[in-house]
This record gives sequence, C-alpha cells and structure tokens, in this order.
Amino acid sequence: MNRLSQTPTQVKAQSKLPKVLSIIPVAGDVGDIQVNSVTNRVYYVHSENQVGVLNGATQQVIQNVKVGEGATYLAVNSATNRIYVTNFRDATVSVMDGQTNRVLTSVPVGQRPFGLGIDPKRNRIYVANLGGTISIIDGSSNRVVQTLKVGGAPALVSVNERTNRIYVTNVEKDLVHVISGTSLRVIKSLKVGRNPIVIPGINRVTNRIYIANNLSNYASLIQGNTLLPSIPIHLGSRQSELAMNALTNRIYVTSAQQEGRGKLFVLDGDTNRIVKTLRIPTFASLLVNPLTNHYFIGDTDNRNLFVYGGQNNELLTTLRTGNSSGNMALNTRTNQIYVGNTGTITVVQDERDTTTSASPKPLLAKRVCAG
Repeated sequence: MNRLSQTPTQVKAQSKLPKVLSIIPVAGDVGDIQVNSVTNRVYYVHSENQVGVLNGATQQVIQNVKVGEGATYLAVNSATNRIYVTNFRDATVSVMDGQTNRVLTSVPVGQRPFGLGIDPKRNRIYVANLGGTISIIDGSSNRVVQTLKVGGAPALVSVNERTNRIYVTNVEKDLVHVISGTSLRVIKSLKVGRNPIVIPGINRVTNRIYIANNLSNYASLIQGNTLLPSIPIHLGSRQSELAMNALTNRIYVTSAQQEGRGKLFVLDGDTNRIVKTLRIPTFASLLVNPLTNHYFIGDTDNRNLFVYGGQNNELLTTLRTGNSSGNMALNTRTNQIYVGNTGTITVVQDERDTTTSASPKPLLAKRVCAG
C-alpha cells in the first residue's frame, strides 16, 4: 500500500511511531548512559576513565570529562545537578558538577565500587562495593557517613524514595540487603536466586521489588511492606535485563541464551504471571517508556532497535541505530531515548500512538497496601 492509498487514520497512526532523529559520533564505546531531564543533558561512560556530556537540545557533545580509572556506573541527582561515577579500579566515586562539567571531588569508598543509587529527596548516594561493603555518601558534604560491612559482593542498587528503603543485590551470597534510609542500617537480608547481577526493579506504587537472577530459572519478588521471604516467579534462566511500567503494572524480563535466540517475558504485576513471551535477539538491551507504553529491545550484536506496543505486545517498528544497540536512557521531558552504540549515540524520538498505547491501569488503594 502506497501513502496515497492510505486512509487519514492510517497515515496519522504511522506518523506517531518512534523515529531516529540522529546518530551522533562520540569518542569510544558507550557504557552506562543517564539523563538529567531537568537540564536536558546526557551523560555516558566511555574509554575507561571518561564521561561524555551531550547537550540534548543541540544533540552535540559539549565535553569529555576525565574521572577515575575503571569508570563503570553513573547516577544523576537532578535536584542538585550532580553526577556520580563509580571508579572500579580507583575505589572512588567521582562527583561532577552538572553546570560546569567539572569533577568537584573524588570520594574514597570501598574496594571495587560497582552499582550506585541516589535518594534525591535526602541527598544520599548509596554505593555497592564488590569488595563486601556498601558506602553511603552525604551529597551535601561529599563524605561517606556510613559504611555497611555485609560481606560477599554487593553489586547493584535501587532506591525507593517513597518508603526510604534501599535495595542492594549481593551476587556472591545471592541476597538482597534492605537498608533503612533513616537508620542507615541493614534491616533485612533476603535470599533470592543465583547471581542477581541486574538492577532491582521497584514499583513504587505497589511497593513490590523485582529481582532478576542470572543463574536461576526464576525471578524473585520482594514485598516491600512486609519483607517476608522472597517469592519465586518462574521464568527462563540467564535473566539479563529487567524493566517495568508502573502505570500499567507490567514487568519485563529478558533472558539471554548461550545458543539460539533470547526471550522476553512480560509479567502481570497483579498476578505475577507471564502474559506474553517473545523471541528476541540472543543478547539484548531493554528500555520501557511508561509515557507512551512502548518498550524497546536493542540488538547488541547488530544495529536493530525493536519497538513494541505495551497494550498488545506487538512489534510496531524496527529502527536502525549505530553499531550495536546497547544501554539506553529516557528523557522524560522531551520523550527522547538515547541509545549507546560503538562510537555513536542514537537519538530516538518516541511518540504516543493512540491506536496501540494502553491507558494506565487504575491504581487502587488496596493494591498500594498489598505489598
């Protein structure tokens, strides 16, 4: 069907599909990537000790900032316009000023700092150190105010600002440590599956925390209000990415395979049951945009970015990105998605397609208190 023979409704629906705006050359291969939606700046790790700064308005790289050695993960505090970078080999966290793009200081933390999370409301930064500790930094003084010795290998962090609870996976002990943001103490350590090397997903509406377990055939559900033993949700093994849409109460978990294609499991957060299983590339990145109810699957071995509609889980379009579609980040103000590539960043403009996007589920009071 050519464009002239299409109905106005069909043309309108097609015009609402996500599209690639630009592919921006950058230095090095893009690692972790984060967005400050307030300032419209994009930050990305590359070249072992560099953080690139991209102006989201002009889509141009404005600076490359040298940080510590082995730069790994980023976190942005939009409230203070500070950017934090874990430096794996230096055992430090670099603190960047988002206005000047300069490193203000490097904060010594535990050995092999890896994942980190921010509580913007209380200006606290939680750092998981694979050497067996969790460092808590005061964002006002840039000093460590508490070091929690938990042993094993704390890896990745998620913060629930609403409940003031912090969740840290421990990949050696197969635990999730629950920290009180008030007492700055571990109040519970819950057993989960093997090798939880994925950032915990928190639904702040239902107060449920989802853990992907890379070496188990199940994910783990933690009920935030009770902290009872975790509940297994049976999926495929080698879980590699987890994301969610709190507006529709859907959870998305990818499963990479050693051979053959990977899988994407779509879970209903009300029932914790699989509502859809999709075949995806063997190794894939994942991003969910709650604003449009679209989810994006990046093919890390190729240049394809697959866009699905969250209402019916059907493929809407396939976009061509820079080489190797990797980590992704969303600017919630411009509705633009930044896809890290090898030597480039692909900018995608997402659009709400009313023919495929779902309306948010009603958020009933009984669901909020159900855990």
